[in-house]
Amino acid sequence: MEERRDKINYYLDIAEAVAGRATCLRKKYGSVIVNNDQIISTGYAGAPRGRINCCDLGYCTKKKFLPDTRHSGYDYCRSVHSEQNAMISASRDEMLRTDIYI
Repeated sequence: MEERRDKINYYLDIAEAVAGRATCLRKKYGSVIVNNDQIISTGYAGAPRGRINCCDLGYCTKKKFLPDTRHSGYDYCRSVHSEQNAMISASRDEMLRTDIYI
């Protein structure tokens, strides 16, 4: 009989699956927010809802306008972190006393 997956790795596996939806061309991260063993929200690296994704544009806006910068120029970046997108999708009350898996 196969050993049952522990909860931490279970949620990390889900975060990895969510990362498969990332729309950022450079960073492929996914996040899962959990409260009392209930998934509250998920998010992936990419543009917030309503903005055009770099994968749809076909180029990274930061790289296009500032090709030589590595740790700056984020005002040109269309994407936000997976954690931010997950938090945007959850209510404040749901977010209290939660864990996040990235």
